[in-house]
Amino acid sequence: MSLRALCLSLAVVAAGPVASPVAAQTAEAECDVQRNVVMAVVEARTGGADRTAAIQDVSGSLSGEAEKYATVVPDLAAWIYELPEDQLGSGVGLGWMEACLAQ
Repeated sequence: MSLRALCLSLAVVAAGPVASPVAAQTAEAECDVQRNVVMAVVEARTGGADRTAAIQDVSGSLSGEAEKYATVVPDLAAWIYELPEDQLGSGVGLGWMEACLAQ
């Protein structure tokens, strides 16, 4: 799955069935929540967790605004676990943020 497709999936989750103007966050704040979820998976991988453990750990640790992204953690993990190890780091989150804001 491409980064663009993942961003679109997360955008659909973020919007939910009905977006409430009162509860709506700015695009930047929402993309930052997504970036944090992405980086949690990156950190699980760089910490030595296998993909299954990363999915369980990250999905189980999400709370607040991030909790709605638990259903897409497996897709994020699939993408992140395909990246070469030398590409893991803060650049993954920064790239995610740029792609998200471009939506």
